[in-house]
Amino acid sequence: MIDQLQRRFRQPGVRLFERDRLVMLELSNAYGSTVITTLGATVLSYIPAGGKEVIWVSESARFDGSKPVRGGIPVCWPWFGPHPDDSALPAHGFARSEDWELIAVSGGTQESRATFRLEPNERTQSMWPGTFRLQLDITLGRQLQVQLQATNLGATPWRVSEALHSYFRVDEARGIGVGDLDGLGYWDKQQGGVRGIQEQPLRVDPPIDRVFFGHRGEAVIHDRDRDIRVGKDGSETTVVWNPGPEGARGFDDIPDDAWSQMLCVETANALDNRYTLAPGQTHVMTTSISSSPCR
Repeated sequence: MIDQLQRRFRQPGVRLFERDRLVMLELSNAYGSTVITTLGATVLSYIPAGGKEVIWVSESARFDGSKPVRGGIPVCWPWFGPHPDDSALPAHGFARSEDWELIAVSGGTQESRATFRLEPNERTQSMWPGTFRLQLDITLGRQLQVQLQATNLGATPWRVSEALHSYFRVDEARGIGVGDLDGLGYWDKQQGGVRGIQEQPLRVDPPIDRVFFGHRGEAVIHDRDRDIRVGKDGSETTVVWNPGPEGARGFDDIPDDAWSQMLCVETANALDNRYTLAPGQTHVMTTSISSSPCR
């Protein structure tokens, strides 16, 4: 398989390789580099030119295909969090666990792009009967853009929740600021599902699992020596998550002390912001990520 992909997509700035049992695609150009695996079409790295890694991946992540890679930018679809009716189904849907087809790659000195596609199979239909097409476009230019297109190819409408569950590498999660969320309503899972208003600029004190509603703008992670900007389109929800020291112990693929170097700021449509997709309709959700030195 890897040989066929290498022959099909051979061009400057494009590299296909294997890590353990996973197929990896690396795009590089004048603005940086990104790495994506076909498992879940998950972005695993983004390094701006002259900068440092923006995306967090666990040192204990598995690359044998037995489960999604812990970290990166997993695609959560067609539900976010626990399944609303069946707790036996996997959290965050099935898209992040499936092998996506790499259908197009274009390299370039200024902009590079890769397109992945996922359609129904026996596993997905055993969990969710919808007839769908998912397309994920990853564009590397002055920023990294990840765009998810979901199309209803069936005869009945769906109710969908979703997220681009971005894990960011940070110097120290405890006390880090996340800008431009103040004034928003939220639902706080960590506090037992309490609802409230973010009255002050958010200062993270892990553990945190907070879903912000009606957020259509940019969130800014104020890291020690840089700002990580998370823009969005087609999204009404932003999720901020860090398991903290106790929560991290519940994951076999997160080292006990790794929680302090990661923070999830997720572009989503979840809970109050779920949407209905009618037959023949396509919904597009995009996250745009950039990093710049602090002023």
